[in-house]
Amino acid sequence: MTKKMENPQTEFPKFVVAEKEAGERLDKFLQVKLKDFSRTDIQKLIVDGKVIAAGSVAKKNLRLTEGMHVALSALPQKEASELKPEKMPLHIVYEDDDVAVIFKPRGIVVHPGNGAATGTLAAGLLHYFKDKLSSVNGPLRPGIVHRLDKDTPGLMVVAKNDKAHRSLAHQLETRTLHRKYEALIWGHPRDLSGEIELPVGRDPKSRIRMAVVKNGKFAKTRYKAKTFFAIATLMEYELDTGRTHQIRVHSRYTGHPIVGDPVYDGRENSLSRVPPLYHSTAEILLKMAPAQLLQAVEITFSHPRTRKKMTFSVPLEKPFAEAVQFLEKECLQSAPTFDEDTSFRDFAETEINNPYLEEEIVEDEEEYPYEEEPVKERLTRAERLEIKKERRKKRKAIEAEKREKKERRDAEKRGETYVPKSEIVTGYEPTIDPSFL
Repeated sequence: MTKKMENPQTEFPKFVVAEKEAGERLDKFLQVKLKDFSRTDIQKLIVDGKVIAAGSVAKKNLRLTEGMHVALSALPQKEASELKPEKMPLHIVYEDDDVAVIFKPRGIVVHPGNGAATGTLAAGLLHYFKDKLSSVNGPLRPGIVHRLDKDTPGLMVVAKNDKAHRSLAHQLETRTLHRKYEALIWGHPRDLSGEIELPVGRDPKSRIRMAVVKNGKFAKTRYKAKTFFAIATLMEYELDTGRTHQIRVHSRYTGHPIVGDPVYDGRENSLSRVPPLYHSTAEILLKMAPAQLLQAVEITFSHPRTRKKMTFSVPLEKPFAEAVQFLEKECLQSAPTFDEDTSFRDFAETEINNPYLEEEIVEDEEEYPYEEEPVKERLTRAERLEIKKERRKKRKAIEAEKREKKERRDAEKRGETYVPKSEIVTGYEPTIDPSFL
């Protein structure tokens, strides 16, 4: 039995449920009404008994009815309005009166939020540059023009005044500020280069993940394969849009999770997709990856004052570089071959029509707006099955040839006569096809 609230405070928000809102859950209803607060904040408010519906303390799973009165007796606690400077080592690549280019190491959060109140890059910038930072993005994000994930190291440009900030933000919006990333992915893409155009939004099944969703925001990633290994590929990416976790989401959805990614299936759950021949190599590789092997390696922009084009680049961070060196030693190989009609791009676009995809439930914060582009029509089921059948046949032939060569070399080293096996081990599945990764 719900208890009555004796003296509801009238200074807090009150709402009346409209006809079109009837049937909604209380927490989702309030999330739309209270745009400044997260769903977690709102749910905590409900659990604490601070939300009154129809005169009674409400539960978060309450379904609303038309005309129901909803009132709050408190509001969620907002983030601190001021950022305290914190001394920390900063790797400054370039600095002048308008901008600074810095290298953000792995493990550092860019600005406060989502439970990260201290130890942020923004606090370190405030300590070093003091009042010589732009204020366009508010007191908690001084100088911050764009972001990187906590465990993604790389280059960032910082604005030291508002005029420089507006110039850099405009370059982001018009896609003239370019950021290059390198990543180590599981498996091999079917094209040496191309584009991935898949809408990205909040994963309806997990609040901490993003996903490819039908009503997500338009996201475009350009890619190029740099180096192939037996179980992985070193890739180069460029972003046309700036969605949260964009590269990681696109990589996972197209069948190539980034090696070491704990959120997007890049760790132990990828080992089952690796051929037995390279299983031990993959296990060692994972031990070398502290998190996703992804890094922002280059940034190009026009200087806000001089308009001169400037490009800065950095080598791979030590764990990433050592992982690449390990693979070069253990299993370097030439580029795999695929049929011309089984391109990576076609695969990505047809799979967006997966009927099991759900619409997003929480929109992601965007850095700048883009129009959503139409998705091309999918192939017929018969055409997809035929393509997969041909791929499967070719994969088995390639893997059989690789294994036979290795076994022949091993036999020669032992001084034995090699006798080919009549068939591939039952259940053996190669890893080079992205549709099976």
